[in-house]
Amino acid sequence: MSRISTIVGENIREIRQSKGLSQERLALRAGINPSFLGQIERAEKSPTISSLEKVASALEVKVEELFQSNPDELQKTNTTYLEKIIFELSHRTNEEQEDIYKIIIQLLVFKDKKEK
Repeated sequence: MSRISTIVGENIREIRQSKGLSQERLALRAGINPSFLGQIERAEKSPTISSLEKVASALEVKVEELFQSNPDELQKTNTTYLEKIIFELSHRTNEEQEDIYKIIIQLLVFKDKKEK
């Protein structure tokens, strides 16, 4: 495959992993086949612009970030755990978000008691 396909595939993989997503999870969010996503990451297949838009949207990055060959630029996509949590919750209903919030509060109370 072309050098561009390799760069795009590597960038998708690195961004996906930095966000703690599996290929299956990202493919589901992007609405594409998981095996096709794997082929894109390995530069075995060239994605359409439409597919790249879906993947970028699911990763919450701009399409142009998928083409960057500068590793320093890619580091900007690394996220904190708080950003990962927000990303995971953004696709949930308000009720699910509230339930998860309650669980987090209970975990923090338990942790604080344990540390005393």
